[in-house]
Amino acid sequence: MMGAARSRLASMEAEFLRSLSSGGPFAAGSDRRGMQATSQLLWTKRVRSMAKAWPELAALLGTRLAERAAAVLAGTPLPPRDHALQDGLVLAGHLEAAGPIPDSLRLKLLAVRLHHRWHLGHLVRRSGPAAGATYLYQSRRFVCVLLLPGSRLLDFSIGPLGRR
Repeated sequence: MMGAARSRLASMEAEFLRSLSSGGPFAAGSDRRGMQATSQLLWTKRVRSMAKAWPELAALLGTRLAERAAAVLAGTPLPPRDHALQDGLVLAGHLEAAGPIPDSLRLKLLAVRLHHRWHLGHLVRRSGPAAGATYLYQSRRFVCVLLLPGSRLLDFSIGPLGRR
């Protein structure tokens, strides 16, 4: 009987945290104003953490970072583990799909994708080798990277090709 009660309590706590981190809906009978204020504080902290983990995003979007993050991440519960890295990856991927992004952000995306992978909807650290490549439009360079566990990062780039 005690196991069922603990399980129910754990489920209720998880739902409570999910509603706070995603801005609702809140449980019936809860203090809506207090919940909304707490939710807003958590959102501000979430965006600030993302800006620290992704200074390239903060530099690119400036004062519009919170607005763009809200548009892309609205209703998304706080991911476990390194949520700032995952939130930034989602937002940067959205920006990349919408059009050209600066080389610095493109390189950060490559680095995060080399060191992490998606597993069951969450970002987890890679334990095996990884390879990646990207084209840097501003500097007109093609960059290839190979990451081998226990070894240093191997990378090379090919500069602008064309007329001299």
